[in-house]
Amino acid sequence: MKLSEYTLTVLKNFASINSGVVLKPGTLQQTISPEESILVKAELPDTFPSTFGIYDLNQFLGNITTLNNPELTFTDKIVTLNDGSVQMDYFSCRPELIKSPPDKPFDLKEPDVTFDLTHAALSKILKLGAMNSLSHLSFTGAGNEIRMKVHDRKSDSSNFAATAIGENTYKGDFSESFVTDSLKMLQDDYTVEMKLGAFAKFTGKKTNIKYFIAFEKKK
Repeated sequence: MKLSEYTLTVLKNFASINSGVVLKPGTLQQTISPEESILVKAELPDTFPSTFGIYDLNQFLGNITTLNNPELTFTDKIVTLNDGSVQMDYFSCRPELIKSPPDKPFDLKEPDVTFDLTHAALSKILKLGAMNSLSHLSFTGAGNEIRMKVHDRKSDSSNFAATAIGENTYKGDFSESFVTDSLKMLQDDYTVEMKLGAFAKFTGKKTNIKYFIAFEKKK
C-alpha cells in the first residue's frame, strides 16, 4: 500500500499531539495527548492491515518523505518501505509503550452549546494570539451572542482580540477557555459542540476529523 496525501497529513497532525501512535486494523485511527487533554479520531482513505506501534511518528514520516512515498508492506512486527531502489525495514514498537486512547468508544452525546467555526476566523485570531504572546482562547456566550477571544487569563491588562462568531442558543451565559497550544487542528471549518465544564468536540466539515479538547480548569 501507498499512503494517500490525506493520511500523511493526518499522521503529521497526530505527531504534533503525541510523538507516538498505535495504528489499528482498518481505516479509523486515533491518538491522544500524553496529558489526555486532546483526543483525535480520523477516518482515513487507507486501510491498515494490523496493529502496528510507531514510537517516533515524525521519524517514521521522515523516512516516507525521504523515500518519496514508498510502497509499504506491513507484518506484525515490521513494515517494509520500498521505493524501487531502496528497501527499509522499520520495526514496530510494543503498543503498551505508547500512550493511546482507551478502547472504550468516546463521544459527546448531549452538548450544551453548538456553533459553527470557520478556519478563517480561528486562524486569524490564533495568529494575533501568537504575535502578542497570548496563551488562551475563550468562547463566551452572553445574551444572544457567542464571542471568541484570545487573551492571557493571568493578566487583566494584557492585549486581547475578540470577534463574534455566532448565536448563543444556550439558556444563559457561559465562558470556557483553552490553552492555545492545544488547538492543533487541520485546516477546516468546524462544527463545535461544547459540554460546559468539561470539553469541546470539533468536527471538520470537509474532513470529518474529530477533536475532543478539554477546557482549561477554572481557577
